[in-house]
Amino acid sequence: MHLDLCSQNHTKDEMKEALRRMRVVSNSFYGPATATGCHAFIEFCGFMNEFIKVCEGTMNAGEDFLDSNTHNEKGLVMQPYEADYLAEKFDCIFGPTLRSDPKLKKIFLEKLFPEPTR
Repeated sequence: MHLDLCSQNHTKDEMKEALRRMRVVSNSFYGPATATGCHAFIEFCGFMNEFIKVCEGTMNAGEDFLDSNTHNEKGLVMQPYEADYLAEKFDCIFGPTLRSDPKLKKIFLEKLFPEPTR
């Protein structure tokens, strides 16, 4: 099955196939990631798996997660506990770095939460 990534209206079967492929990639990542011995790198697997769960929840809510990204300004359907888990994973990977350097933290926050233009 070919996924039309330019479509704004993917079918549920297309989204299910994308989820299946995403799980294959994530599952393939975990073993080699653990072999690196780098805990923060392994956390990316948890991050990916949570993203997949959020995408599945978005699909189950009747939304097309394949079009949910900053380029379309279309968000995913996310529960508070999922946001908390993603923040925990991101914090494990980058938190100490961003907290230790105010300039980096400022850049990060400005990029993620830009001031509205008037």
